[in-house]
Amino acid sequence: MRRSLVVLSLMAAGLATLPAMAANLAADAAAGSVRGVLVRFKTTPADLPAATAALLADRQLGARLHYTRRLSANWALVEADRPLPAAQAEALVRTLRGDARLAHVMADAHEHRAAVPNDTLFRDATTPQWWLDDYSATTSPAVANFTHAWDIGTGAGSPVVAVLDTGITSHPDLDANMLLPGYNFISDPVFAGNGIGRTATALDLGDGITAAQWQANPSKYDGCNPDATATTGAASSWHGTLIAGQLGAVTGNGQGVAGINWHARVLPVRVAGQCGALVSDMVDGMKWAAGVHVDGVPDNANPAKVLVIGFAGLASCSTSDPDATIAAAASLYRDTISSLRQMGVLIVAAAGNRQAGVGRPANCSGVFAVTSVNRLGYKALYSNFGPEVQLAAPGGDQANPLRQLRCDAIAGVADGGVVSTFNKGTQQPDTSSTGYGYAAVSGTSFAAPQVAGTAALMWAANPSLTLAQVEAGLKTSARPHVLAPDLGLCTDANNSYRCTCTTTTCGAGLLDAAEAMKYAQSPTGYTAPTATAVTVTSDALASCGAAQGSTPIPPPAPSPAPAPSPAPAPSPAPAPSPAPAPADAGGGGGGGGATSGLWLLGLVAGAAALRPRRNEAR
Repeated sequence: MRRSLVVLSLMAAGLATLPAMAANLAADAAAGSVRGVLVRFKTTPADLPAATAALLADRQLGARLHYTRRLSANWALVEADRPLPAAQAEALVRTLRGDARLAHVMADAHEHRAAVPNDTLFRDATTPQWWLDDYSATTSPAVANFTHAWDIGTGAGSPVVAVLDTGITSHPDLDANMLLPGYNFISDPVFAGNGIGRTATALDLGDGITAAQWQANPSKYDGCNPDATATTGAASSWHGTLIAGQLGAVTGNGQGVAGINWHARVLPVRVAGQCGALVSDMVDGMKWAAGVHVDGVPDNANPAKVLVIGFAGLASCSTSDPDATIAAAASLYRDTISSLRQMGVLIVAAAGNRQAGVGRPANCSGVFAVTSVNRLGYKALYSNFGPEVQLAAPGGDQANPLRQLRCDAIAGVADGGVVSTFNKGTQQPDTSSTGYGYAAVSGTSFAAPQVAGTAALMWAANPSLTLAQVEAGLKTSARPHVLAPDLGLCTDANNSYRCTCTTTTCGAGLLDAAEAMKYAQSPTGYTAPTATAVTVTSDALASCGAAQGSTPIPPPAPSPAPAPSPAPAPSPAPAPSPAPAPADAGGGGGGGGATSGLWLLGLVAGAAALRPRRNEAR
């Protein structure tokens, strides 16, 4: 997680006993009666009312239905004298569909307004969940369009999603959707914060370090947390609580935030404590989350179909790495990932936040790596990038008020961050009745859950989807990357700050949850819409590009105008007949042509050097 957040002190008076949204849905279900039926004739009748009456009489339905009005040349509305129960209406539709004169028959259905949560922060005036709201090519071209995905499905029947992170804290906007107790896989008693190591609860005891802890044990904590010092220590991130809230905050309860999945089943798995996550703990957590037996640990009663990992180490995932330790860890990761994929488990991981190459385990083959973009679609300041990335999503790109990094001071460049559930404790969780809250954060860790949550929605809509289909659907349905010419392309040679993504550096495109849900409904019949990349320009972005030293993307060269056809040579006046000569005279001619130029833009992404580190870090 990028260490820049805004804590929101908005507390709810209490959980609503009957959320307004649930009440509306219940009322709509109760009104399951039908009065009208729409019919379309294959051939346009000369007299639509008469043809409809004859149809109903032939089908012995004249006493129950009558012609009401014409909708078009061959569409008619027929209605009953009183509303019919849904079962009776379905029987009538089946009867009419058996008539060879008709092309289409359907009950006259109600169109419902788009599903929009009533949670107070969803469209809050100052700290909205913009990342969860409507797509807009003007103001939010990177947004995944979850509001329209919910029109297809809100996640009923979803598979379990496991969050491999720092664990979970109690939160009234979250508790109902947690599959507790989860499990704590941190084997080091000190870093676990409990003095004993692994335990049968995923409660987040904090990953912060106090100055006193550092000073008492400097050899253990030195280099452990880049934000910690012996003087100040470091605050806890409550990272797992933030991610869990994105995936499964209780939605439609009139308070706090909404979640991606309204019927989420989130399994917290604590793998990271004060000094990140050990490779062995991470691997055990991955296996256990998916339902694989881990020695010394009770089996998981709620195996997950989707794993989301918000940590990215510095090392490569190459089994041929010259460092034997890194190569061995890569082999362990690859074996684990391969076995879970054979079980049909999707592993989604954050690319990392070091403006460099993709971190581990996101850079391992078989992992669905996700990077983060700004709300406007260009790469977020901190995001890692590279060919291992599969997809991009908006993970927040806040200005850092303490450091004012790379264009942060230029209004209109940064965004407001991702708002989610949080705990107010500094190092240890605040367990008081007012200890919970909400925060705006930024990081690839908060882009990855959007992909994981979309996958869970897809599987809820169509449980027969294979792992390969879900991965293909996420990428096939993606929108093109946004073009920000003033910021240049994301390459080592140009810049690794805010920049324009390509399919080489940031995956297949931008997550589009609504289109992914359409794919899930019919994977073999789905055709992605034709889309043109959005281009974003402004004075602010021009200033940012100049401040970063970005190489602007040149506009495409215009096609040259075709060369005009040469005017025909005038026909010479006929020469007088010459006097007879002993021999004939002959002559010859020549021609010319024009060529046109073609501009090619080469996109080259350099691989950033990765240095080894024992623990996986955010």
